[in-house]
Amino acid sequence: FDSLTKKEKQWIGTIIKVYHQQKGMYDTHTHQCPDRIISVFQSHVRPIVRGKSKSKVEFGSKIGVSVVGGYTFIDHFSWDAYNESEDMERHIKAYYERFGYLPTTCYADKIYMNRENRALLKRYHIRAAGKPLGRPSKEMQTEACRREAAKDEGKRNEAESTFGTGKRVYRVNNVRAKLPDTADVWTAACFFVKNVMKFLKGLLFVLFEKMLSEVKKLFSAINRELLFSLKTVA
Repeated sequence: FDSLTKKEKQWIGTIIKVYHQQKGMYDTHTHQCPDRIISVFQSHVRPIVRGKSKSKVEFGSKIGVSVVGGYTFIDHFSWDAYNESEDMERHIKAYYERFGYLPTTCYADKIYMNRENRALLKRYHIRAAGKPLGRPSKEMQTEACRREAAKDEGKRNEAESTFGTGKRVYRVNNVRAKLPDTADVWTAACFFVKNVMKFLKGLLFVLFEKMLSEVKKLFSAINRELLFSLKTVA
C-alpha cells in the first residue's frame, strides 16, 4: 500500500466507501443513501433527481444565480443535492454586498416562494413578485393585476433563460474538468464570458447610437448647406 501514489490511494479509499454504501443499501433494502458516490474518479459528483421527462436524474453541480440588469452572478456553488429555496437569504446578502443596497423586488421561481422566504422578503421590505399563496382574491383577478403578474413572469423568465443560454451557447453543460475546483472555475468562466458578451453588445449599441447621431448631424449640416447654395443661386 505504501508503494501506491497519492491518487491511487484516493481511488482505493473511494472504492471502499462505495462498497460500504452499496452493502448498506443491500442490507436495508433501499436504493438511496446520503452522499452517494457514483464515480470512482470523481467522488465529489452526486446524483440530482430532477423529475424531468427527458432526464429524471442529472449529474453535476448545482448553482444558485441571480440576474441583475442582464448580468449573471453566481451566489452559490455546490456538488450536493439541496433544496434551492434555502438560498434566498444567501442571494439577498450577496446582492447587498455587491451593490450596497437591497433590491426592491424579487423575481424568483415558485420553489423559492414558500412561507418562510416570503416572510424573509417582508422583513427586508422586498416585494415578492409572483402568485401569492392560497386562494386568489378578487383583487388579484382584475385585468391590471393580471398584466402585472404577466410582466413579473416575463422578468422571472430572464433568470431561467440564463441557464438555457449558458448551456446552449457557452457550454456550461459540457464541463470536462475532473477536479471540483477546476470545474467550479470552468463554470464561472462560462458565465463570465456571457457577462462580457452582454457588456460588449451594450457598448456596441451605445457606439452605434452615437455614430448614428453624428451621421444625422452631418446630413443636417449638408442639407442646410445645399439649401443655402440654392437660395444663393436663385
